Amino acid sequence: MQLADDRAPECSQDGMHRIIIPTQARIGRTLPPVAGLLPEFGPAASVVRATMLNLLVLLRFEPADPAGCAPEHAIEAYAARVREAGGSLVDRESDQLLVCLADMRWGLQSLRNLLSQARRESFVVRAAIVQAVLARCDSPDGSLAFTARTLETLLRLAAHVDRQQVGITPKLLSLIELAAPEYADLFVRLADPIGALPGEASAQPVLVMAG
Repeated sequence: MQLADDRAPECSQDGMHRIIIPTQARIGRTLPPVAGLLPEFGPAASVVRATMLNLLVLLRFEPADPAGCAPEHAIEAYAARVREAGGSLVDRESDQLLVCLADMRWGLQSLRNLLSQARRESFVVRAAIVQAVLARCDSPDGSLAFTARTLETLLRLAAHVDRQQVGITPKLLSLIELAAPEYADLFVRLADPIGALPGEASAQPVLVMAG
């Protein structure tokens, strides 16, 4: 069952899609091109190539006090756990992480634990998850890149979620119901959807797991 738009992404000259991560003011900044997976991804890369059923997660960490500093210890600790679980740190930009997770159950539980940690240690986390749909661009080295629709959906979700929330779309919820049904009931639909993307007929509902 196809759960994500697999249209070919727009590629840069080096065959890789540029990622724009929203800041707290929701102003994007273009980062260097990435192929979606780093060499350190290791054995899990074969899973990505074979199934394309991985999760792409954008996390934003904030201090509970606006005048405070980002919770660096929590950022570093989560990045380390991702690597230990076979995932990949795709990019780190100040108080934000972009990670690719190869295990859905581990990923959902790790985010649930992170929300609990944020409550205990008085910091804020916002996150968005999409299916990490990969597309091969016409590059000399055959680099892997995420589809344009994957990145667009992720960024729009990340800009929509509130403090201590993890946002997903109904399409991803359908996949969770099949692969990790024990986590499906943790997500509730928000009353306020995000606007329709070009080519879509209606607004996109958003579901969140709240901490």
